[in-house]
Amino acid sequence: MMLRLTLMVFVLCGGQVVSAENWPAWRGPLSNGVVPDRKGPASFSGTRMWKARLEGRACSTPVVWDGKVFVTGLIGENDSVQAFDLRSGKELWRKELGAARSGRTQRIGSSANSSPLTDGKHLYAYFKSGTVAAMTLQGEVTWKINLDEVAHPDKILWDRGTSPIFAGGRLVIAVMQQAGTSYLVALDKKNGSRAWITERPFPTVGENGDSYSSPFVETVDGVETIVTWGGDHLTGHHAVTGKQLWFCGGFNPKPERVWRTIASPSGTNGVAIVPHGREDRVAGIKLGGKGDITKSAWLWSSRGWGSDNCTPAAHGNRALMLTDTGKARGTLTMVDATTGKKIWQESLPKSVHTFCASPVMAGKRLYVARRDGTVFTARLTADGMEDLQEITIEEGVIASPVVVDGKVLIRGDRHLVCLW
Repeated sequence: MMLRLTLMVFVLCGGQVVSAENWPAWRGPLSNGVVPDRKGPASFSGTRMWKARLEGRACSTPVVWDGKVFVTGLIGENDSVQAFDLRSGKELWRKELGAARSGRTQRIGSSANSSPLTDGKHLYAYFKSGTVAAMTLQGEVTWKINLDEVAHPDKILWDRGTSPIFAGGRLVIAVMQQAGTSYLVALDKKNGSRAWITERPFPTVGENGDSYSSPFVETVDGVETIVTWGGDHLTGHHAVTGKQLWFCGGFNPKPERVWRTIASPSGTNGVAIVPHGREDRVAGIKLGGKGDITKSAWLWSSRGWGSDNCTPAAHGNRALMLTDTGKARGTLTMVDATTGKKIWQESLPKSVHTFCASPVMAGKRLYVARRDGTVFTARLTADGMEDLQEITIEEGVIASPVVVDGKVLIRGDRHLVCLW
């Protein structure tokens, strides 16, 4: 039976035996920051570490496939991808993809904020320059376009930050911008041609139309749906056609003028967990319906333990929020996704430093990276956390942790770091 199963895996993977533990996109294989059946290290040590030099600073999270780590960034003045061996940290190849466009602020932004993704055959990358490229996992470019030419010009105030997703068999990118046309666009994975484009014209004030959050995909009412947050609205779009199916408002009734969106929503159990109002607020929104679902979709709302930058980790009927800025920074809150009831709330050690990286849960362990390069892990229990461990990689961290093959990958300002 075991031989038969191994043979099936071999055939399904095109004749290559691959690692069962991949990390194909920013929030992992389930797109929610949770890998329930995966085991990561219970402690850290400087003797169990490799560091690989990155040519330029960037903020995107690495992806992993079949023992290879792929990182977007900057080489000289060009957008680039570097590939590394997961076991040794050896650089396997690098590819430059044309002129980069510098981040408006190099403190927390860059020319490569958007994380790449892979389907196991090709790697797809998206940059502030507007370049979108597909390449083989050996580094051969199969197509390259500029999104400003295919869709609408980039007018976002700061730096492009949303990461591409797969939906409806295509590559989908969300662009939400106060000063320009907001839209979702689907690109053919084989050649980069535009399959559809849907504008997202919600009126907003101040900076509220700018969004740096990434969509997620969930089957809602039997339909593969792209759930997108920004412009003071949560929307559901048909993954194949791009048609808007429903929208939910009510997030900014006053309205406040500087509630741009950075943290992405997370979906679980038919609910979107939506951080909003900077770090102050969080809501649970029931997915599905038709047209304006604002009156019926709000399940719960809370204040004081949201997040500005960090996307929740969500799985089953639970969601974990990391408060990243303000006086409550470092607070971890586990909630019931359907009711918003707090299951537990604990705090990481106090620090002047904030968080940009989103939390990751692997099996019974939590992994969190702070902006100053401190990486935490703790064992999760029904009532909170135990066995808190930490290490510093001694450089800034914006990108989220990756847990694969018993290792934790951290992308720092200057290095790709592997801990085990």
